[in-house]
Amino acid sequence: MIEVGLLFIAFFVVVPVIAAVIGYAAWIGKPRNFGRDMYWTAFIAATAAAGFLFVYSQRMKADVRTWEYLVQIGLFSLAIVFSGIASGCMIGIFAYRRGSSSQTE
Repeated sequence: MIEVGLLFIAFFVVVPVIAAVIGYAAWIGKPRNFGRDMYWTAFIAATAAAGFLFVYSQRMKADVRTWEYLVQIGLFSLAIVFSGIASGCMIGIFAYRRGSSSQTE
């Protein structure tokens, strides 16, 4: 039952927070060496990494009483973080502004 609560918190709190932070950074034009093409590339890479880690952690079939269960939980948590990064980069593709006022100073 605890796993269901953590999964709910991860997908409905952690992923949107990461996505919002990356989207806001894109909105104000940070980092300066990122453009729409870099956000697109980061979106593809993070989506591929998240997908691989989700599938791999799901197919581990580790027992709760073994150390492999901790590895499975760690890989799944890392996949959730990559999912948040991918969501943020997807927002960054559309929210990026090159000529914002913070860059012209």
